[in-house]
Amino acid sequence: MQPVTAPHPPAAYGGGMLSRLKGAWEDLNSSYWFVPAALGVGAFLLSTVTLAVDHRLPQDWLRRLDLDVLPVIQSEGARSVLTTVASSMITVAGVVFSLTLLVLTQASSQFGPRLLNNYMRDRTNQFVLGIFVATFVYALLVLRVVTGGDSEAGIDAFVPNLSVLVALLLTFLTVAILVYFFHHTAQSIRVTHVLGELDDALRRRLAALAEREPDDDEDDREDLEDVALAMPLDFRDDLGVIAARRGGYLQSVDANGLVASAAEKDAVVRIIPIVGSFVMRGAPLAEVHPATAAEGLDEAVHMAVSIGPDRSLTQDLAFYFDEFLEIALRALSPSMNDPFTARSCIDRIGQGLLLLDERRLPRQVHVDDDGRVRAFVPLQGVGALTRHVLAELRRASAGNLFVTQHLLETLVVLRRAVRGAAIRIAVDDALAAIVPAAEGSVAERDHASLRAMVAHAEATEARDDDSAGAAP
Repeated sequence: MQPVTAPHPPAAYGGGMLSRLKGAWEDLNSSYWFVPAALGVGAFLLSTVTLAVDHRLPQDWLRRLDLDVLPVIQSEGARSVLTTVASSMITVAGVVFSLTLLVLTQASSQFGPRLLNNYMRDRTNQFVLGIFVATFVYALLVLRVVTGGDSEAGIDAFVPNLSVLVALLLTFLTVAILVYFFHHTAQSIRVTHVLGELDDALRRRLAALAEREPDDDEDDREDLEDVALAMPLDFRDDLGVIAARRGGYLQSVDANGLVASAAEKDAVVRIIPIVGSFVMRGAPLAEVHPATAAEGLDEAVHMAVSIGPDRSLTQDLAFYFDEFLEIALRALSPSMNDPFTARSCIDRIGQGLLLLDERRLPRQVHVDDDGRVRAFVPLQGVGALTRHVLAELRRASAGNLFVTQHLLETLVVLRRAVRGAAIRIAVDDALAAIVPAAEGSVAERDHASLRAMVAHAEATEARDDDSAGAAP
């Protein structure tokens, strides 16, 4: 096998166990049990500490302070307070959980089921549910040690005043949190809030990618050339196939792990499905060269890929754009008919494409320390992603002049602003198709206005090009 060095150093795509740990952390973030469980454990530890302090303090320490705001509580009063706190907390926790489910149901019908993960990852909802559970657990743990005096049985009265005061403080805290929760819930179902959260998530994801070099405008084409150049000449002549053991969405690929395993076997591994696509059980998952190394790399390949029931945000960049697209398509459906939401989604998608244009996707070709090509991880190119999103928006808005005009304005801005050839070609294709697609769907006068907008944009760009060419 010939040693070939990739023309461009491949960016790291995955980081050993780090990729799997990120996936596991994403699962914990989108669960409603982790934070409440952690706060419940914290309540147990807090009760242990406060009760230990109460056992060391004299029983009359609170009376010695002589503060009216801290009245001395007898055993029956302490039991009554703690019982009330515990019963009210579990009741309110049930109300909070019911309200959360109601919001999830509404969000699923309005924005789409794919966005439920965003609500599941909402720390506020998880913390609010957890703080009520924690206060309930704390009150019960303190209640069990409150005892009344019995001189005949030789039992001394014990009232953990500090622990009871902490229970009261937790109650006041939960009331304040409950008021904030109502405000947060009302905010979370607003379209602007949902789109803003998605936009922030997309910005964070793109910020983790490398910046585009000033003279780099051929992402997709250069990457395909890299793959063709780096491919061993006899790759197809001696090929083994590894089948998927389970079905689901390809969430992430640990390229570093693949490189290390392939280097041990002196082999080359090519993952077949694109990250984010569905993998059928028993379908080809990877190709291995030479074929004799396929059996030895079967376990390593399955360890390097993460397949789950849903698409993941870990490495699937297109998922962010698909979430915007899903909201827009639902808004344009006859059942909802919300063109303003669709326009907002177009704005966010256009902004995301501009940000994507400033970044460079990780390379598909991965080499070992000696420069030998060891792994191929296929990614959806920026051109294919842009073409997919714009085509769906164009089809859905064909009969709505209000949205079509806004999409056309956005395409004009993108055409003048983007530098990458892949995105620019996809935008050109969308501009060329948007006017014919609207023919017959809108009135002739409106269709003429769309043609005039495209003609004006082309004339303006031509003048800009002439001015740039004439500049010294």
